[in-house]
Amino acid sequence: MRTAIIQGYATSTVKHKSFEGQRLLIAVPESPDVAPQIVIDTLGAAIGQRVLITSDGSEARLMLHDPSSPARWAVCGIIDPKGVSQS
Repeated sequence: MRTAIIQGYATSTVKHKSFEGQRLLIAVPESPDVAPQIVIDTLGAAIGQRVLITSDGSEARLMLHDPSSPARWAVCGIIDPKGVSQS
């Protein structure tokens, strides 16, 4: 798992059937050595939000209810800035 910032939306006219109706977002990991990722979002993350993303493809496939999905990256949590202590 990694923390990332949602930078935008990804769209595609041709995609796997498991991606139909799903939100695809561009997530930029907070680690400088990791490239941006296209992630499946079933939680409703917004642009600019910090999120937890996972590269566990089996979890992404569970979220999509399709064991044959090629999905790998998914949003697994939204980080609430109000719940973080600034000490």
